[in-house]
Amino acid sequence: MVMPATLLVVNDLKISKNFYENILGLEISEELETAIKFKLGDHMILMFEGGHDAVEYGHGVNANSTLIFNVQNLDSEIEKLKHQGVEFVHTTPNENKWGRYSAFKDPSGIVHELMEFNIE
Repeated sequence: MVMPATLLVVNDLKISKNFYENILGLEISEELETAIKFKLGDHMILMFEGGHDAVEYGHGVNANSTLIFNVQNLDSEIEKLKHQGVEFVHTTPNENKWGRYSAFKDPSGIVHELMEFNIE
């Protein structure tokens, strides 16, 4: 089977590289002058530089794409990212049938989520 991948078009490649590598802890598997490839388990994230921030939208309402980062302790991860200046969409974590989650923005305004999955 082919490894799944996500494409992110960011406003500033250098700033985004720092965020995804040093704040979120993703591993760079290849870096070019105009693109970066991260590896996250069996998932690739390809990043290219665009020229604008992400378009504002109603997260969870408008159609979109979101990376979900599985965490063991949601509250601890939220505090760690907030301490590093990461902007969260939700003031408190939300919950659904799969677990607790909280959405945050990258430096380009792209929304992702931390999720603490229920163990079944």
